[in-house]
Amino acid sequence: MTRLRSFLTPRWILIHLLVVVLVVVMINLSFWQFRRLDERQAFNDQVRANATAAPVSLDELLADLPDKEPKSLDEIEWRNVIVTGTFRPADEVIVLNRSQNGAAGVDPLTPLDTEVDGTPHVLMVDRGFVPLSVEVPTPPAGEIELLGRVRLSQERRLGGLTDPAEGTLTEVQRIDVERLREQMAASPDQVVLPFYVDLLESPDITAEIPTPVANPDLSEGSHLSYAIQWLIFGACAALAWVFLVRRALRR
Repeated sequence: MTRLRSFLTPRWILIHLLVVVLVVVMINLSFWQFRRLDERQAFNDQVRANATAAPVSLDELLADLPDKEPKSLDEIEWRNVIVTGTFRPADEVIVLNRSQNGAAGVDPLTPLDTEVDGTPHVLMVDRGFVPLSVEVPTPPAGEIELLGRVRLSQERRLGGLTDPAEGTLTEVQRIDVERLREQMAASPDQVVLPFYVDLLESPDITAEIPTPVANPDLSEGSHLSYAIQWLIFGACAALAWVFLVRRALRR
């Protein structure tokens, strides 16, 4: 009984609480990494499934999106779509702070005027990566056909730069389709599509620059190893507590 009381002093109570807090925090951090691994695997599966599906025309793609709701848009991201239209370089926007293969550069985002069921539409096309040392080339004139990869608006990362909330933009930090919607329409009756595409290839474009946007990283990252590390750290904290108690008992 005397021994037990010696472990209820303020100093020992503080040690007990500290160990419990450390173990609980580390276990939760481990579970968080496992959840991130699950999310990453689900993302990779979706990208692989959509990217390997047969390309469809823009008409076919939109036929599955009668309401163009965000939930249904998520289902078509990374799909390959074939589009025919005409670039409108006068309204091109430059996406800043891009990097690819270790080089810094920009991406030209150019509106492509097209038609769907006789209705004028405009699709924003990321034409690819242009190094800072190279001048952004003008898109080809006239009607072209291209194969693109469907992408949704890019989200601002923590600490990332923001774009002005109002006014016409010529340079942006990220591709926000909703923010650019108004300035991309050539006329009030033209429908601005709620997504953009990465240009993958086109028989009408032979220039090497812009370089097609890099494929997404489909690795699982270090989430599994981090999860195991946090479990090991939690076990070490528990073992350290056992060691302190045993040493105190021997004394």
